[in-house]
Amino acid sequence: MSLKDILENNSARTKRRRVGRGLGSGIGKTGGRGSKGEGSRTGGKNSGPLFEGGQKPLFMRLPKRGFSNFNHTSRYQVLPLHRVLAAIPGDINLDALVAAGLIKPGVPVKLVSGRGEQAEIKIGRKIAVSVHRASASVRTAIEADGGSLVELDRAEVAAK
Repeated sequence: MSLKDILENNSARTKRRRVGRGLGSGIGKTGGRGSKGEGSRTGGKNSGPLFEGGQKPLFMRLPKRGFSNFNHTSRYQVLPLHRVLAAIPGDINLDALVAAGLIKPGVPVKLVSGRGEQAEIKIGRKIAVSVHRASASVRTAIEADGGSLVELDRAEVAAK
């Protein structure tokens, strides 16, 4: 046995199957898809885990009952404080965040530390912040530097 014998192992390199390249190729004309039907078409063979042959799937046939809290949850745009401080030199409010391109208008904003729970946040300047929510670590960092944090009502959102 030599290196030459290992490299010439043809079973390790099977040729790619090129379908639909003429009748003489063995997989020509219909390309192994049969003649008509969904399986012969592009995007056919709809056989996902929930597909039941065109019958209404089980999860759609079952009644939907009970309470779901999904429609009543508070959804915030979470924004790390270090990104805000890098983008906005002065006071931080919703209009300044939209102008800097950090948030989408119309969705409430929550400021978080963004550096992990153990990391200490250093602002280095006195700022006035008005957002919908802020984490406890952000609040203490702002107030430690003499700044102020005002939490807005959810009804107050940035102008579109």
